[in-house]
Amino acid sequence: MTEHKTFIRMIKQGDKIRYAEVWNERQGKKVIQHHVRYLGSDPDNLPDPSSFDIEKVHFGYLAQLILSDALSADDVYLMLDGMGKSVERKELKEIVIRHNISEKKTRLRLVFPRKRKNGAQSAVED
Repeated sequence: MTEHKTFIRMIKQGDKIRYAEVWNERQGKKVIQHHVRYLGSDPDNLPDPSSFDIEKVHFGYLAQLILSDALSADDVYLMLDGMGKSVERKELKEIVIRHNISEKKTRLRLVFPRKRKNGAQSAVED
């Protein structure tokens, strides 16, 4: 698997400043910037990564669990621990597996439920 040197980019959005981890790739005369992960408004208090490269062996185990309908969030976290990529154990909404055919690289992405605001109300009221 190819490793890329990443850096933190400051993004100004109006009067707010946000940060993202990115890496650059030169394609001819152009430089393409690839997004790795969003870091929020405080780069010193980084969120846990939610996307990981996975090896063929780990992918085979994960695929076997998915096909047997025996996959639980604990299984995913145990697999990540075994890969040396510990993540805070939160409720999982779904996992996404993406395989790049040209690079022969498989990536696992964890999707967590979105937090709802306490004062959220329905748009239609009687």
